[in-house]
Amino acid sequence: MRVLVITDLFPPVAFGGYERTCAALVEGLRERHAVTVLTSDLQRARAAPEPWVRRELTYLGPSRRELVRVPLAAARAATVTRRALADARPDIVYVWNCLGISQAAPCAVLQAQVPVAYRLSELWFASSLFRGDRFVGHLGPGRRGLHRPWGWLVRAVNRHPALRLDPARPVPAAVSWCSDDLRRRVTLPDAVRPILERTIHSGVDLAALPRRPSSRVTIAYLGRVTAAKGADVAVRALAALRAAHGVDAQLVLAGHCDPATARRIGRLADALGVAQRVELTGPLDRDAVGQVLQRARVVLVPSVAHEALGRVCIEAALARVPVVASRSGGIPEALRDGDHALLFEPGDVLACAAALAATLEDGQATQARVRRAFEHVQSFSVERFVAAEEAFLEEAASRLRAA
Repeated sequence: MRVLVITDLFPPVAFGGYERTCAALVEGLRERHAVTVLTSDLQRARAAPEPWVRRELTYLGPSRRELVRVPLAAARAATVTRRALADARPDIVYVWNCLGISQAAPCAVLQAQVPVAYRLSELWFASSLFRGDRFVGHLGPGRRGLHRPWGWLVRAVNRHPALRLDPARPVPAAVSWCSDDLRRRVTLPDAVRPILERTIHSGVDLAALPRRPSSRVTIAYLGRVTAAKGADVAVRALAALRAAHGVDAQLVLAGHCDPATARRIGRLADALGVAQRVELTGPLDRDAVGQVLQRARVVLVPSVAHEALGRVCIEAALARVPVVASRSGGIPEALRDGDHALLFEPGDVLACAAALAATLEDGQATQARVRRAFEHVQSFSVERFVAAEEAFLEEAASRLRAA
C-alpha cells in the first residue's frame, strides 16, 4: 500500500504528543508500506534530509500578521500537494493535524478524488477542519462584518488556476478518532462524508523506568506550559496544598513556555508565596523527561481546556508514577477515576490540592492505583496502535475505492 501522510509538523520538528504519535505510526507503516510525509517548512534546517519526507508546505503561525501570507501559502499548498500526489501515487492520503499549514493541502486531495482518511486527535483541529481555515474557510458566502471583504478577496484569489478549490462538495472519507469523547463532541464539515469511522486510542512508547523518587516531594507537570493546559491551576494548587494540607512540595513545569507566560507564572508564584518551589525547565528531550518521571512523587495533568485523550497520563502510568488529573475530555477514557488515578473538575484548585494530598499521604491506596494503572495502560502500546491504524487504513482504502 502507498500512503501519503499530510501533517503540519513532523519530528524532529515537534511541539507535543501528536507529532510523536504520527512519527511512530509512520515508522511502523514503513516496515510494510511505501510512505511519504508531506509537512511544513518550519525549522527545516534542523531536520536531516530524508527522501520520503517532503518539508515543502508553508508554515503559518497563529498571529494575525500571518494573514498577508495566507493566499500565497494556500496556492503553494495546493501546488505542492498535487505534485506530491503525482509523485507518490498513493492508495490513500492520511491527513493529520493541519492547523499550522493551509488546509488548501487536504482540500486539493479531495478534488483529486484520491481516497482520504483523517486522524482527529485534537479538538481544535477537528472542530476547525476546513471551516476554521483562514483561506478555505472563507471560500463560501455568508461571512459578515470584517470577514466579508476578506471572503471576497479569498474567492477572487481562488479563481487562479493554481487553486480553484471547492471545499463544499461532500467527499467520501474515513475518520480515525483518538477518543470516544472527541467523536461525540465534533460535528464534521459537510465536505467530509464518513463511510468508515473508528476510535483508535493513541499509542505511547515509553519503557518502564526504575523509580527514584526525590527526597523532596516533587510534583511533575509535563507538556506545554499554558493557561489552557492548567499551568496556573498547578501553581495555585501547590500553594493550596501547603495552606490547606500542610504539605510542602516542589512543582516542576517541564515543557515549552513562551517568555510572556514564564513571566506571568513567576508573578503568580511570587504572589502566592511559592516562587522558590516552582521550577520552569523549558522543553526536555526524551531522556530528561524520563528523569523527571523517575523522581516525581506524582504527575499532575490539570488541563482546563479539552484533552482529547491525555497522553501524559498514560506515560506517567507506564512509568509507575501516581496521577492526579482534571476530568477533561478523554482523560477518563485513559485512566478511570479512583481505579487508576484521582480526577478533579477542570479548574477546581481546591479539589486538585485535595487529590494531591490524598495521593501523597495515603501510600497504600496510591500504590494500589499505580499497580492497576500500569496493568491497564499496557493496552496503549505503540505496537497495538500501529496495528490498529494499519488495519484501518487498509480497510479505508478498499472501501473508499469502491465508494
